[in-house]
Amino acid sequence: MEILGFESAPQSKLNNILPRFSCSGATAFRDAVVKGNQLMQQLLDLFCKKGAHDKFKFVHVVLTDGEDNRSQISLQEFLAYQVRLKNELPENILQTFYIGVNVENNQTVQQEMRAILQCSGKSAQYFPIHSNGINEIFQKIQMQIGLRVQQKGIIIESNQQSIAFMQKQLQPVLQMKVNNYIVLFTLDISGSMQGNWGKVCNAVSGFLGNLGSNDLVSGIVFNDKVEVVTQLTAQPQKPVQSQQYYNQNQQQVSNRRDDEVYQNF
Repeated sequence: MEILGFESAPQSKLNNILPRFSCSGATAFRDAVVKGNQLMQQLLDLFCKKGAHDKFKFVHVVLTDGEDNRSQISLQEFLAYQVRLKNELPENILQTFYIGVNVENNQTVQQEMRAILQCSGKSAQYFPIHSNGINEIFQKIQMQIGLRVQQKGIIIESNQQSIAFMQKQLQPVLQMKVNNYIVLFTLDISGSMQGNWGKVCNAVSGFLGNLGSNDLVSGIVFNDKVEVVTQLTAQPQKPVQSQQYYNQNQQQVSNRRDDEVYQNF
């Protein structure tokens, strides 16, 4: 099953295609995030028409290692977009996890992420990490959304119907209901990611291994261009340029400069 580039997790092409990408170019972070959110919105609209919108939890995992230097959409426009998105896809529907790799000393990135989080409300989280922590943070995200993970003597089980938090003695201490998952990975393949791309691919593979047949996944990669990975059938092809993407979608993204929003941060 494939819908708008989303595939059933066990049949996903991500494991085969992601390692084939070479990291190069600049960073169109904001363009890629907007593209991913628009795919999520389109999928939600489709599910609403079929009466299945309450059966899935949408999860957007965004990873980058540097400041945006190529997006067509400005920071002010992006912040205004995030405010609208928070109302259209609230936290009970969509959770976004931003991962910043080796950016703890980049003040521009830190300031922009604080602004993004304030506009996004509780629907978004940000994890600044060292490159050695890529796999660990992917596991942490899985635990937060309720996927099966075993770590530090705690087992979290998910059979798509319930989660049981177990102690070492395997005594259940808490149960909760969960939905199936729609997971989108939006991943930076700019030149500075070259040394860490293998770690990212391994972390994504581990994440996919904990998803079930009723879960849907897709991927976006970005440098100075934005590309939906799962729409490829063989070798990665020439990505869609950010300018082309922006021109096609600019009616969905506010063109006004929301200085009032930006000045609050």
